[in-house]
Amino acid sequence: MILKKYGLVLAGGGGKGAYQIGAWKALKEMRISFDAIAGVSVGSINGALIAAGDMSKAIDFWHNVSVEKGIRIENELVDPENLFSKKNWSILFKEFLKNGGFDASPAADYLKAYVDEDKVRKKKIPLGIVTVHLSQNATPLEIFVDDIPQGELVDYLLASSNIPLATNIGPEGERFLDGGVYDNTPVMTLKKRGYNKLIVIDISNIKGVAHNLNFNNSQVVYIRPYDLEDLGPSFDFSSAMIDRRIQLGYLDTRKAFGHLAGNIYYFTPDVFAAMVEQYGVNAIYELEELAHKLKVEKISIYSKEEFISAVKTALEEAKAEETEKAQQTPAEKESDSTFDWNDLKERWNQFRGRGQRKDLEEYAEAIAVLDSVVM
Repeated sequence: MILKKYGLVLAGGGGKGAYQIGAWKALKEMRISFDAIAGVSVGSINGALIAAGDMSKAIDFWHNVSVEKGIRIENELVDPENLFSKKNWSILFKEFLKNGGFDASPAADYLKAYVDEDKVRKKKIPLGIVTVHLSQNATPLEIFVDDIPQGELVDYLLASSNIPLATNIGPEGERFLDGGVYDNTPVMTLKKRGYNKLIVIDISNIKGVAHNLNFNNSQVVYIRPYDLEDLGPSFDFSSAMIDRRIQLGYLDTRKAFGHLAGNIYYFTPDVFAAMVEQYGVNAIYELEELAHKLKVEKISIYSKEEFISAVKTALEEAKAEETEKAQQTPAEKESDSTFDWNDLKERWNQFRGRGQRKDLEEYAEAIAVLDSVVM
């Protein structure tokens, strides 16, 4: 029996999908290939771009994407880079009442400009797409490109990516629902075809009603941001956010295959090993958690000196803001919208699922490392 190469699984997540193109860039650099792709929602679109094999076109797709290239709305959005921003709610509500939904026909034109169906078919990489067929009693549909009629690949990509209340979506005017409702990380779509070596690129907490993350007897590389909030809102298509997502996907993928190290942040393996040897693994992990809590920038590959300096600076700024706030009058505190340490601690504890850390000093090993280094 000939062992297959990796199968690539691409989850859905709107604009967060740029992360997957960054991951693909890293995979290409590391010369890691795959025999099949399964994608849902934006993962299906990325799957088609990846199957065609044109990296520059895929990056260009993400650098030029925008809300208006996906849906047609008569009135100008207040926040055009983030569709479901609260600033747009009144406009979206009026559009829905007037037209019974959002016209998504511009998305077809945009996809056709970037998805080369002929090239996808010639590459002969099995590409599986997941959607839900509302016209057939909400039946889930897992379909591979070989079973899609010629000329209809974009229609099925749109069917898999159908946002709520969108119209003019899918082949032959059929009604479809975003495939993420059924399974937003379609591992089983490939496992059912015999692919047990998988690279899974996950970008969402949404899993779907039939999601089955069955990794039994499988070799899996699971790539996902440490904190999904780093990828921003799903419908944020700002240039800065797209660049950030691509870079995070690139760095996380290199880390997943051992080319970078670190729990939350990024270091070369030799730098990280030296830090662990000098301070101990618990202290370094604690230092990374503290850096994350203080919102130290992630999209960098740090040296020891750069990382410790960044954490020390962020810690000093946080303490200064906390002291300044403690000295404010009640009226000033009420109007102050800057750093809120207690709120940050609360969100941190909810995210990490750990016991409450009452004071910064409870990061004892991390603080000891910071105090031991003279910058």
